[in-house]
Amino acid sequence: MKVPKRRRSATTIKSLHTAGISSVPKTQRTPYLELYALGREKSRLRKEMLVLEARRETIGRHLGSINERIRKLQQEMAKEQQVEAGERTPGQSIRMVDINY
Repeated sequence: MKVPKRRRSATTIKSLHTAGISSVPKTQRTPYLELYALGREKSRLRKEMLVLEARRETIGRHLGSINERIRKLQQEMAKEQQVEAGERTPGQSIRMVDINY
């Protein structure tokens, strides 16, 4: 029975290109990898913080404009109520007008 020849798989080809990694002791490899991963996470979080701060400013401006519109509408409603209250006071009687057909 023939023994199949060993084919070069992706892992063996990959190991040819990454031979320099084996020169780093395993005890030192983990902290370096962790430092790299933490550095990437830190930069990602900083970018996210900048985006959130910009969003917060946008929301703040929008809330300010909404509050201003609410205040103006409340003032207009108060003026209309004062005008309506000034037109007819409770002490005045309703004047009746005859209509001739």
